[in-house]
Amino acid sequence: MRHFLSFHLLVLLLAMALPACDDGPAKGRPDASADADLDAQVDADADGGEQPDCGPRFTEEVMIPVGDGASLAATVVRPVATACRVPVVLVQTPYGRQNFVAEFLDDPQAEHPLFHSLDYGVVVLDWRGYFGSAGAPPASLQRGYGDDGHDVIAWIAAQPWSDGNVGTWGVSALCRVQYQTAVKRPAALKAAVPIFCQQNYTYLETYPGGVIRREYMQFLGSYFGAGVWEAHPTRDTWWTYAERLYPVADVAVPMLVVAGWFDLYNTGGIETWQALRAQGGGGARDAHRLLAGPWHHFASGGESTGLRPLTEAELAWFDDTREIERWSLRFFDRHLRGIESQGWADPVVFRRAGEDVWETADAWPPAGAQERTWTLGADGALGDGPGSPGDVTLPVSPFDPSPTIGGQTLLSGYDHGPTPQDAVLVRDDVTVFVTSPFGAPLRLAGAVRVELTASSSAVDADVAVRLTDVDQEGRHLLITDGIARLSLPSPFASRTLPTPGTRVAVAVDLTNQVAWTLPIGHRLGLIVSGSNYARFDVNPHDGGHFFTGTGLPAQLTLHLGADAVLRVQVTR
Repeated sequence: MRHFLSFHLLVLLLAMALPACDDGPAKGRPDASADADLDAQVDADADGGEQPDCGPRFTEEVMIPVGDGASLAATVVRPVATACRVPVVLVQTPYGRQNFVAEFLDDPQAEHPLFHSLDYGVVVLDWRGYFGSAGAPPASLQRGYGDDGHDVIAWIAAQPWSDGNVGTWGVSALCRVQYQTAVKRPAALKAAVPIFCQQNYTYLETYPGGVIRREYMQFLGSYFGAGVWEAHPTRDTWWTYAERLYPVADVAVPMLVVAGWFDLYNTGGIETWQALRAQGGGGARDAHRLLAGPWHHFASGGESTGLRPLTEAELAWFDDTREIERWSLRFFDRHLRGIESQGWADPVVFRRAGEDVWETADAWPPAGAQERTWTLGADGALGDGPGSPGDVTLPVSPFDPSPTIGGQTLLSGYDHGPTPQDAVLVRDDVTVFVTSPFGAPLRLAGAVRVELTASSSAVDADVAVRLTDVDQEGRHLLITDGIARLSLPSPFASRTLPTPGTRVAVAVDLTNQVAWTLPIGHRLGLIVSGSNYARFDVNPHDGGHFFTGTGLPAQLTLHLGADAVLRVQVTR
């Protein structure tokens, strides 16, 4: 069970390659002893009736006591003058607080609108069991990270430099812990900004279409082991428990949920925001906001300063203007400082890939979004009519799977975000469908689904789908992808191996929701194969849940007719 509670520590690669130094204050900031006299002088001036200068900042390393008697290491950045009281942003990390401080607070060359703001103090905390908090007992069902967050927020509110208003912020693992903290309802917590995660673990986050996300598990397993996930390949009672562990109704503070169109699993974050708006507690339902943009998992930092630099193509989907921090600052200004700012009249703020304008909406998908369908024809056309009926047969082999090229990836060995699919298209195990060129921009906004009928020469197979933007030269750029297993249809509770040659109705819900604009002259593309490895596990075709090195080649046949369709949400 501890693996279940701790696996979300791993999703962010931010600090794995940065030094884990915990000695002394961060470089470039005054240390405690050097500023003791300055503190006393500024406080004396304040006592004499003069306004203190609240601009200069002071960094100190502290150990914060929590409820079970343990103490957790934290870096505190606050005004030098203790007479200055400010709201505080809390970041809770398993990746080393000094690494976060080095990237987000101490780099003078980088612009960080939130973390360089003089209107806020910052506390960066090491999770229990990690880095400076390594001496604390590990998290358990009796004492979790949310309990620590509750106690640390109470400690912050009681400090003389705090005005008693606290917000939380963080990406990925630093995102999940905010939900765990919020459900404990600490009195001083006034707002949270969970970025690139969802509130609870869900089956479809781990097994989209019934197929485990192998590349994701490779990362998790390399540090903590992935046995707990692989022990539950169907949506059993374990998943029922996991999906309800942290009740949405217990979240009583406004949340700014941030999603990236190319993040690891943005559907979960969007669905969390929708649930908060419908079922959240504490009178905060109308205050929850959704911010979504054309970003991959490392768009706000991490890998670009860690394991490897981002490529030029990946930087196209990097938040180089720090929009996430800018909107976070506006959100905190509103809920921690009582300052209204522009941009929050509507609950959704988003930007499509392919357009530079920020849009607002009352809901997601936006009002006016309509479903549009195209039929998959045996002639390779995505058509508005009934399509060309017929069968298309593909060779599929677990020993030579169709490779993952970009997309919603985590490991540094893979490209992240939209990537040309040339290396996929040259293989003989794919078939391609494309629309005619568009005479006007096509604006996708919402979920994507492919429905068709398939059969296998073996006892099982997968149908892997990649949605692409096809330019005038015929090059396919990946938008998003998905997969479905013939033996495990929705609701994924039980598995039935099909008889070889038996036709099976297949619905592939592409894992991420999208907001993408195809310009005039471009076409919408669909690449279909029997695998997409290592983003998704390979089907061994012998009845096994997972590919363990044994299996057999097979033939996957797509039976195309009027019921073979691509469904997308589009707006004007």
